[in-house]
Amino acid sequence: MASKATSIEFESLTKWTNDFKSDIKTQIGGSVLQHSNIEDVLINREREIKDINVFNNKIEIEGLPVMDQKASGRCWLFAATNLLRVYAMKKYNLKEFKLSPSYLFFYDKLERANYFLEQIIDTHKEPIDSRLIQWFLTAPVEDGGQFTMMTQIADKYGIVPDQIYPDSFNTTTSRIMNKMVNFKLREYAMTLRNALSKGEDITEMKLDMQKEIYRLLTMFLGNPPKPDEEFTWEFYDKDGKYQSIKSTPKTFSNDVLEFKTPDYISLLNDPRNDYNKMIKVDRLGNIFNGEPVKYLNLEGEKLAQAVINRIKNNKPVFFGSDTPKFMDKNRGIMDTELWDFQLLGYDINTMSKKDRVLYGHSLMTHAMLITGVHLDDNGKPIRYRVENSWGTKSGKDGYYIMTEKYFQEYVYQVVVEKDELAALDVDVNILDSKDEIVLPPYDPMGALAL
Repeated sequence: MASKATSIEFESLTKWTNDFKSDIKTQIGGSVLQHSNIEDVLINREREIKDINVFNNKIEIEGLPVMDQKASGRCWLFAATNLLRVYAMKKYNLKEFKLSPSYLFFYDKLERANYFLEQIIDTHKEPIDSRLIQWFLTAPVEDGGQFTMMTQIADKYGIVPDQIYPDSFNTTTSRIMNKMVNFKLREYAMTLRNALSKGEDITEMKLDMQKEIYRLLTMFLGNPPKPDEEFTWEFYDKDGKYQSIKSTPKTFSNDVLEFKTPDYISLLNDPRNDYNKMIKVDRLGNIFNGEPVKYLNLEGEKLAQAVINRIKNNKPVFFGSDTPKFMDKNRGIMDTELWDFQLLGYDINTMSKKDRVLYGHSLMTHAMLITGVHLDDNGKPIRYRVENSWGTKSGKDGYYIMTEKYFQEYVYQVVVEKDELAALDVDVNILDSKDEIVLPPYDPMGALAL
């Protein structure tokens, strides 16, 4: 039987107030919360001491310098370029090296605008107030993205060193640019829908729209090299020896970085859906007619083992998590037990990972890199070393410690190479299976890392 509807009565407020005034835990908690920052005073000192920055398995070369995405949502591009630069640093004996997230950022914006327009055209008969159309219109071009979306840009446009296309003001502070481009795209959506409803030819109209978006982006970000435009990369190696390499963005990605995008697969831990299944997010992407965003859904323990295997093979790991939940930016710790919330009578352990996703409390929000893991005597992970992209003032000189419990509860994605799946006892035929789970673009697993 359904419960009877009730409203809050004044008598209840009086009774509740009297009850809480007689409760010592509530009174102490109130004094703490009203006069100080809860995340400063409730630190669990025992956990803080245990979360030490020492790892018995660590990649040989970590990327330098520590990168800073600043006031932009480019974490996925920083995590990806941080992954790739390690290979170039080994290959060319470099002490420091930066790839250009800004170059990928420019062409992602351009392609994503076109992707948005194509989705508007394809769905022009849908009611304007449908959930799908309103989802498209919420943020036509935003900063966040997924690893697959980065590979799409790299395949079409290539990659360049940072010195070839460094940050401009609006790559580091993208809010105003996004606001203006999104306004223009919503205007174009209206124009296209109106024209299509009248049966008009929109070919030239859309081409003009693409041109205007390109103009806006070049004004905000500057003109990037074209995919086949030659540039010269000049640098000193660790021994101070000058080197010079002529390349184009596409050949730099393919030949210098040796980035083979089809070799990579994103593993997912989505406890709502069956494991050992491919999951596709419908209508999520940046390049029209490009590869869709797909994941192989596996148990959290297999994602952890995939990380261990890559670190032991001297390979960094791109991963996506729900950040900054349970992250202390000053101490550089990601630990679900770092704060003693239970001292206030506040229980944070009432929902499972599955429940948190189902009820809108958790989703993937940030991408980073794992460069080390500490294992116990039985080979089980205890903690991970995380390279972030928030500069050296965040964490411990830009790095964080992430506990295994945090990994299991708040990490959703790990990127590996396909030939690493056999070690996880995964049937690679699943990757090509037509029996896949399809999620709508507004599903939590369609969230874009910022």
